[in-house]
Amino acid sequence: MVELNADIPFLWRLGAESSDGYCSVSMVVPCPAETQVDDLTIQTSVLSLASDSLRSEQEETLEWNEEDINLFLKLLHQRQIGVRSKPEADSANSTSLRVDLSDPAVIEIIHIVAAAGFGVAFTSTGLLRSPEALLPASRFDVGSKVSLNTIVGFKQAIVVDVDDDDVVCVLSEEIDVQAIDSAADEYDKLLPNDLLLVQRADILHPDYAESREKPATAILH
Repeated sequence: MVELNADIPFLWRLGAESSDGYCSVSMVVPCPAETQVDDLTIQTSVLSLASDSLRSEQEETLEWNEEDINLFLKLLHQRQIGVRSKPEADSANSTSLRVDLSDPAVIEIIHIVAAAGFGVAFTSTGLLRSPEALLPASRFDVGSKVSLNTIVGFKQAIVVDVDDDDVVCVLSEEIDVQAIDSAADEYDKLLPNDLLLVQRADILHPDYAESREKPATAILH
């Protein structure tokens, strides 16, 4: 169990992965030197495309930015992971968050945050069905769980960036692109934690991916 506060930075470690210019992405939580305990490292499945050949050959450490932290905390709260501790004695407004970084659900969230920060988004051309008037639009924000109506069925995803009509999602499920002729030339398979660039109109209620049918709470207009 780790108690998160301003004194414990979260770090990303980018390590050389291949000659193709990609770096592996790990989360690192440094332990105080006086504890003589090794830093906590969580390896993710995300690969970062280095901006130059030198970055792909040398290890680099970056501190989490505000977007990383906000997405991490939002996903924790949505899944009701972690508990608020009591305010610290020296500040009535200061609180910390206790999180079990060995919890598989927390590790999954770390993968999502890593993908949002370092992944390369694939285009959804030829991958999604055209938006249907009978499927009601879904309200969403960064961190929302949503569904995408792909050629091979409804798939779950997490919204990680919104820019007008452009929406970037982290996939929660695998998409076998080989079954889609119009997209197979671009990539073979999309895996969980891959990024996909879609349009706002493509975003559906998350229940579609779970039930494969219209959610009972959906209202048709």
